[in-house]
Amino acid sequence: MKVDSPDTRDGLDSWFSAGWLMLVLGLLLLVFYPEIVAGTHAFFYRDAGLFSYPAAYYLHDTLRSGQWPLWNPYSNCGLPFLAQWNTLALYPLSIIYVLLPLPASLNYFLIGHILLAGGGMWALARHWFGGRLGAGVAGLAFAWNGLTLHCLMWPCHTAALAWMPWVILGCDRAARQGGASFFWAALAGACQMTTGSPEVILLTWLVAGATFLFNPLRRRVEFISGLGRLLFLALLVSALSAAQLLPWLDLLAHGDRSSAFGGGDWSLPPWGLANFLVPLFHAEGSASGVFMQSEQQWTSSYYVGVLPLLLAAVAAARWRRPRVLLLAALALAGVLLALGDAGVILALLKRVCPLLGFIRYPVKFIVLTVFCLSLLAGAGVAWLETQPSARAWRGLALPGGWLALGIMLVLAASLRFPFPSDDPAALWPNALARLAVLAGGILLLSLMFRAARPPSRALLAAAFLILTGLDAGTHAPRQNPAVVARAYDPYPPPMSRLPRLGESRAMLSPAAAATMEHLVNPDPLRFYLGQRAELFGDCNLLERIPKVDGFFSLHLAWQQDVAGLLRAGNAPAQLPEFLGVSQLASPTRLFVWDAQTNFMPFATIGQQPIFAEDSAALAALASAGFAPRQSVYLPAAARVRVQAGACADARILSSRQTPSECVFDTVSAAPAMLVVAQSYYHCWQAEVDGKRAPLWRANYAFQAVEVPPGWHEVRLAYVDRAFRYGAAISIAGLGLCAAGLLRARRSGNA
Repeated sequence: MKVDSPDTRDGLDSWFSAGWLMLVLGLLLLVFYPEIVAGTHAFFYRDAGLFSYPAAYYLHDTLRSGQWPLWNPYSNCGLPFLAQWNTLALYPLSIIYVLLPLPASLNYFLIGHILLAGGGMWALARHWFGGRLGAGVAGLAFAWNGLTLHCLMWPCHTAALAWMPWVILGCDRAARQGGASFFWAALAGACQMTTGSPEVILLTWLVAGATFLFNPLRRRVEFISGLGRLLFLALLVSALSAAQLLPWLDLLAHGDRSSAFGGGDWSLPPWGLANFLVPLFHAEGSASGVFMQSEQQWTSSYYVGVLPLLLAAVAAARWRRPRVLLLAALALAGVLLALGDAGVILALLKRVCPLLGFIRYPVKFIVLTVFCLSLLAGAGVAWLETQPSARAWRGLALPGGWLALGIMLVLAASLRFPFPSDDPAALWPNALARLAVLAGGILLLSLMFRAARPPSRALLAAAFLILTGLDAGTHAPRQNPAVVARAYDPYPPPMSRLPRLGESRAMLSPAAAATMEHLVNPDPLRFYLGQRAELFGDCNLLERIPKVDGFFSLHLAWQQDVAGLLRAGNAPAQLPEFLGVSQLASPTRLFVWDAQTNFMPFATIGQQPIFAEDSAALAALASAGFAPRQSVYLPAAARVRVQAGACADARILSSRQTPSECVFDTVSAAPAMLVVAQSYYHCWQAEVDGKRAPLWRANYAFQAVEVPPGWHEVRLAYVDRAFRYGAAISIAGLGLCAAGLLRARRSGNA
């Protein structure tokens, strides 16, 4: 599909290498995020401070202490950490912020992936359409747009997007030629798989599969061999990622999320198409300066840029190549799917492919549109470079006119049908700036195609790329506000005594949690320190303070039911007591913690077992008659195996707890139940004096083990067999890749 025009393309190809694109992206990062590049500030807005940095800190701290971060005992009364997938626990490039000091190292991790995304899209566009300028436009459009910049708050999404073009390029080359390309593609696919962004990964393989299947030029023999390579490639990627995939699938089976989870919440609003032209149309400002659509809160922008959109329209309208038409169809499909129920298609596809239900919010399908539009922009440049200057001008003028008309119609609609949240003072300059960028870009391209000397063309092309980058960088107020790096220094909350692992926990009252959801403060430092003082989200991980709730993608199903009682305010006082709540966020005063004196220890012994079905046990936890000091609810199936009864003289002599192990020394005159207020998960195993003992689900979502009479050592250990088996498979996959690459190198096919 490579079509060259000696008089235009050859004069530019010697100028616009991938290195030049890296330079442009680096300059843009320096201009728009100088304090991030310097490491004096860090991202904190929304999930950046509430999840991403705390998770990175926990990973950094745990690995540096010589432990695998399998279990997180500090959130939700305990839950799996590595199996969460989007914690990047096994992602190879996480080594950047594991080895280097935080938070600056997380900045460099994010910046590096912006460059990786641009380089990957440059290589893919160059491979598919030829021409370095078009590849540069595609790389810039993909690495530097509203969606990619917004995703800087999520390292997992940023990393997955960065690998997206590399995986698609690898799949294309692997299907065509095999050899070393096959094994490099497998390694790229495994890197993306371990980023833990299921939506981006799913869409990546959708594009890779579609571009392979919809190639009418491939002969039947080539199709069969290529399909076989792709299927084996997917298998090898799964094997390489097994250490991450198997624990995640295990957690998914026991978690609160299923293929029926994704609903119609946070869909792209029907008028959201206008935001491709005027980014602030019907967007609501906030105290932090970030503008968002009120109908969805996943991304503050998916603006690709008016110039890449212009070039994508040129490609779709003028270049009748199968791959171009496919990309245009996929871009349209992304919009229709992002509309959710309003787009109709998503509901129908979920019936055919329930896997799509794992995409929590329909608006996430806009990733597909942004990716395809970026590639189409590169294709548009590639087509224009093959045309005489007069035809190239005509090819730009018509879609340019339509886009200008669209911007003016959006302005008219904002005047005629304003939303209460509209900000005309921000909207109108924003729209007029897009018109100016559109006119300037068309002028630069027209002059470039008419210029006779290669240096002049190169200078005009560089100006076009810079204008494209400035458009994306200024299309909205900064989407990712930053805070001084010292905001992540140790900052204990204002408590009389800090809860510690194995001793007690903190808890936000329902009223305090509701207040924090709507807390605003235009001062970034005061705002984030306020969130930390209230242990909002996962900020407790920064201080290693155990808490009864947390902010993660996957939660254990039983524990979430109990958390639901606490959030709704339907739990009696005895439930927080059982969970060891020693500090409760005041329901009436912000940043005030009320000390609790009646909390129970982390582990207790001697309660009377009550055997009940799950529904009855959960109802008991919500009733005023719940008495965790006197009784413990066990599954009805345990009735025939448990001999213990109430044992008033049973005692716990000592206890020790680490993130993956709990050890108790007990003594009792008769068989007794040792009850541990830690979330039940099947990876936990119990031993009494070194011999395996049944670990029961107690009080609906927690742990209990029967202890014989006398003195005993009870040990609970977290043993993740899925991780162990997966690690063995991954090591075997790495060995296969190493052998394959070595063989290809020896045969001269590297």
